[in-house]
Amino acid sequence: MRAIALLLLALPLFAENWQKINAGPFEIYTAGDVKAAKNLLGTLEQMRGQLADLTGTADLKPLWPIRVVISKTQRPSNLALTTNFYSLLLADAVLGNQQKYQIYSLLLSTNLGPLDPSLQEALLTVLSSLESERARVTVGALPPAAQQTPNWVLMQYLITNEIYRGRIRVFLSNLMKGTDQPTALRNAFEKDEAALRAEAAAARPAFAPVTYAAKPILPERDYRAREITPADAQLQLAIAQLADPKLRDQARLACAAKAPELEAQECLAAAYALLGEAAKAAEEADKSKPPTPRLLYLAAVGQPDRLKHQQLLFAALQAKPIYPDAALAFASKENDPLKAFKALKAAAAAAPRDTNYQSALAKSAHTAEQFSDEAKAWAAAERAAFDPTVKEILRQARLGAQDRRYEAEAEARREAEAARLKDIERVRQESLRRVREAEARARGEMTPLPPGTKVEQWWDGETPTGAIAGLLARVDCMGGGKARMAIRDAVGKLTVFDVADPSKLILSGAGAETFNFSCGVQKNQRKVKAAFKDNRLLSMELLP
Repeated sequence: MRAIALLLLALPLFAENWQKINAGPFEIYTAGDVKAAKNLLGTLEQMRGQLADLTGTADLKPLWPIRVVISKTQRPSNLALTTNFYSLLLADAVLGNQQKYQIYSLLLSTNLGPLDPSLQEALLTVLSSLESERARVTVGALPPAAQQTPNWVLMQYLITNEIYRGRIRVFLSNLMKGTDQPTALRNAFEKDEAALRAEAAAARPAFAPVTYAAKPILPERDYRAREITPADAQLQLAIAQLADPKLRDQARLACAAKAPELEAQECLAAAYALLGEAAKAAEEADKSKPPTPRLLYLAAVGQPDRLKHQQLLFAALQAKPIYPDAALAFASKENDPLKAFKALKAAAAAAPRDTNYQSALAKSAHTAEQFSDEAKAWAAAERAAFDPTVKEILRQARLGAQDRRYEAEAEARREAEAARLKDIERVRQESLRRVREAEARARGEMTPLPPGTKVEQWWDGETPTGAIAGLLARVDCMGGGKARMAIRDAVGKLTVFDVADPSKLILSGAGAETFNFSCGVQKNQRKVKAAFKDNRLLSMELLP
């Protein structure tokens, strides 16, 4: 009965002509002045453009689109994630500074690196004063005195000063990559921080809004309004009402009356989630066909069965890999460390400013033995932390991860070298096997000599003039590929012979195939019998 009463009360409202306008990540639903709604959409796009210009990052988008519902019977709400949208309820086509601040915060959170909180607050306080008129914007209206901090004075001066405004992107880009503030200011403005702050303080009495050219947006020309049915408008209003804590139960009843339509079912599941009833949210989300990433997440969070919990979240991440909340929930119950790490890594791009998320990614990388990624994640967590104590803890974690990374890389190199040597030995042994097989075949095909035949030794090289037996004591490696070998005989006498090319020295005896000469005194001195001529070694037999 209560739901019917609510719907009856709403009937006059939805007899109005509702229209929808959209551009970029923004949607506006209105039953009022369409021209004013188009101008509001132009302001939202100019806000996005100004932040892109100041940060040097194109096409900024929040994680979820932003949907604005304008109804003169409603009170304005704050921005809140409801279904697959951030929802905002307005009484007319005007954004308050607080709502602009919230929209800027969303655009920053998933697109840009971290900023010191006090500096970010100052930056967004200045930008939240933005007003637009077609292709021109005005910024710099003074905020309440409590918000006029030293950082606000600096940012107000830099943004409203034509000389400095074009260089702010260098300053912010440096900061978001981890550069300290004094260095970032010098890099961008070629002045030290004290000088810039002094300039800003001197200019403060003259602070006033400034107007300058912006994106070439003509709302009346660029945006097209499309009529929507009263039933669709009723549903969009109910979804937007979820952004107001005092209207959530009313919105839940309105959505329940239209379920199981997809968006109505999404609204009902989101309502239960925002009301803190996770199990009911999961039950309603599980009914939706086809499920959206947000519904899959809501269905999983209230799901007690681990296997179904993981299946739902896996499906959500397949549809939307950059979904930090779903990745965290999936990793929290995943038994395979590598799968958990991969889910967190894929979604990390949407959480560059979240210290807790980056820390979770680092811990997951450590468990999965991905030490290079662990070090990067700890570094990202450290950049996003501005409390000195927390920052030092994260720095130590990063240094430990770097040590583990270096150890892992060294171990990988050792394993690669061992594998290379093993492969070389395999090839050598295979070659020897083939040679022996060929020799065996040749011996089998030879015709035996008649009994009593004398076998003459075959030799076509130089004829030795002498021979010596002893220990190979030393090999002196000389220029031009030459060598000098010293052999110690049985009485200890050392005789030195020249070898023009050691690679051509004829070796025979046990182990001749694998024997290698090493320069210097021989650690394992081999017994040898050498044949020579005129102090030159011709051949060497390795003795057992």
